[in-house]
Amino acid sequence: MMQKQNRATNEIIIDYVIPLILILGVSIVLFGKMVTIGYGKGDTPQTFYSLTGGLDQYYEFRTAWKPRLFSNALAVGAVRFSEWFFTKNSVPMVRQPIELIIGLWTAGWFALTSLFLVVFFKRRSVFYAFGLFATISFGYLTRLHWAVRVYPWDLPALFFFTLFVLLFINKKYWWIFAIIPLSSGFKETGMILCVSFLFADLPWRQRMYMLLGSFGLSVGVKVAIDLVVHAPVFFTMETRLNGDPAFDYSIWTNIASFRNFFPYFINAGTLLSFLIVPNVNRHILHLKLIAIPFLLGILLFGNAEEYRIWFEMIPFALYALDVALYGDPMENLAKSPLVSLPS
Repeated sequence: MMQKQNRATNEIIIDYVIPLILILGVSIVLFGKMVTIGYGKGDTPQTFYSLTGGLDQYYEFRTAWKPRLFSNALAVGAVRFSEWFFTKNSVPMVRQPIELIIGLWTAGWFALTSLFLVVFFKRRSVFYAFGLFATISFGYLTRLHWAVRVYPWDLPALFFFTLFVLLFINKKYWWIFAIIPLSSGFKETGMILCVSFLFADLPWRQRMYMLLGSFGLSVGVKVAIDLVVHAPVFFTMETRLNGDPAFDYSIWTNIASFRNFFPYFINAGTLLSFLIVPNVNRHILHLKLIAIPFLLGILLFGNAEEYRIWFEMIPFALYALDVALYGDPMENLAKSPLVSLPS
């Protein structure tokens, strides 16, 4: 009896306590990294303060960023809390409120994402936590550009794509159906997750209903936001920075960027690894197929060398690498609360 109790205690320590300690430690390191970057250049402060002056101020916000209303609205809370806390306390390494805002925002979303991974993968979540840290750090490499830019929608998008992977491999399709429209209000890339219903373990008719329904709801969320924030209805994409032809990031410019060294190691090398890793289970193949519209969207409407815009692919890659390197983590799910969620 005593041996069983000791074994159960050890399993709790290994499955939950140690991962949580490591996540807290990594969150502190990430916080320290983000507050010491410096935000004298770039438009990071503008994005976090975009809604602090109300909608009248937001109407003047950059068109491509207006639809990310949910992210920018949450950022207001981070701004107000950080400014209040900064006036009351001395925070190590922090010299100005914007540093505290970015540090708390980034470390907070990292910790929240990692907590879901602990619940789902238990001890295997350590691989994901360190993977998240490495890939986020790559996206925010200092001196790689003229300024490191951190935007309110970067980490929420990563969170929702991580949650999607956890639900998808667990076949929780109705939960996916619910989070896709919500995630689209944080960043419109969430819409590509509708493609996942093509690969759901469901009858074809139900797959199509769920695909069309989730896409319709996502479009509805985006159109509603566009109308509220005075943005062009649905078509808010850009291919030039502030319309300046000197900063063109068309598909040809993006393809040409791969003549350089760094783009091959997007997301700390996990993206390239994900694309070439063997499809040792069907989930990996399906995630690669879901990734196709995302990759095309980046090449058409993004700047491929702005590495933070690739964050959504991080959980796809980490799951595929975990399975390929260490075996299917589904064996650890027997007691996971996510398993008991209704499908």
